[in-house]
Amino acid sequence: MKEQSKTFGLHTLVTWVALIPVLWFIGKPLMVATVSEAMAADVKEIVVEQNAPIKSAFTVLLTRDINSLRKEIAALRFRQRNDENWEAIDATYLEDLQIELEALKEAREELNGEIR
Repeated sequence: MKEQSKTFGLHTLVTWVALIPVLWFIGKPLMVATVSEAMAADVKEIVVEQNAPIKSAFTVLLTRDINSLRKEIAALRFRQRNDENWEAIDATYLEDLQIELEALKEAREELNGEIR
């Protein structure tokens, strides 16, 4: 009986030793995937958190530039209505400023959107 239990224990040990690499190769990708998902969420949270001051600074700069362009456009429109020396180059400059204003507005809206 003792001999049979030693043989049975040895066979059980050999079976488990043979299963360890199989379990490791099956379990390791699952563990890596789980850890990767958790790390990706943590990294995204850190990036959003650290980019918040930069995002705010750019929003302030864009708003300042937008306000400046609005004032300059208003001054050019006033000049257009009241100045006899208004020329085609002035009209082109006004159009360029309006295009730049729209681009800045779009940039600010995109910046205020979520990070993708």
